[in-house]
Amino acid sequence: MPPLPAFAWGPRGHQVVAHIAAMNLTPKARAQVANLLGGEAEAMMVLSANWADEIRDARPQTGPWHYVNLRIGGDLRYRAARDCPREACVVAQIARAEAVLRGTAPRAQKQEALKYLIHLVGDIQQPLHAADNGDRGGNRVQMRWRGQRITLHHFWDDELVALSGRDPRAIARAIDAATPRAQKAQWGTGTPAAWAERSAAVARDVIYPQAGRAPTQTQAAAQARIAREQMARAGYALAARLNAIFR
Repeated sequence: MPPLPAFAWGPRGHQVVAHIAAMNLTPKARAQVANLLGGEAEAMMVLSANWADEIRDARPQTGPWHYVNLRIGGDLRYRAARDCPREACVVAQIARAEAVLRGTAPRAQKQEALKYLIHLVGDIQQPLHAADNGDRGGNRVQMRWRGQRITLHHFWDDELVALSGRDPRAIARAIDAATPRAQKAQWGTGTPAAWAERSAAVARDVIYPQAGRAPTQTQAAAQARIAREQMARAGYALAARLNAIFR
């Protein structure tokens, strides 16, 4: 996957993740996030959710930070030496951002690390940002959807999220209300490597068997449910990480 063309979730999807995470912060974490970002925590997290994409043209070296290439048809287990040379992948950059937030870096560096963390935890749960099928994260796979020809990546970035609604906050509220407390706790666990492996498995088992074909409404609805689950997993994982950092 090349550094620039593939963005994980559209802006709406990343905002959904930020809303879910903010709803599940502890009071202490909420206060620390608000202090770092300079405003009410949920509003500022949503405002910051797409910052890492917005500055990519100015910082092209950060392009590979948004994904990891686990080969479809190969070994989906993450291997840092093979899959993340020079720590240029989303798994390593999540760890780097967390280390900055836990350390004694200046405020500006911590603020930037928090913005990256908000975004990258969303990226890693977008299945096409964890899987490599030789198609630049689905950007080379064309499909038809509602009379238009789009890429598979765009379908997962934007169209499936749109099936859940237009208002990111309303989508997040609905997801949060429907998710049992035990499920939230479970989805908040794990490591970035494990999240990437699971995301790649979703791409292998769900996305690529249907890739290139126009989905039926039933198939699209089923995939939209998976997209909502992936955003939920990202939101609860992000909340759990921030609660642990700012305890």
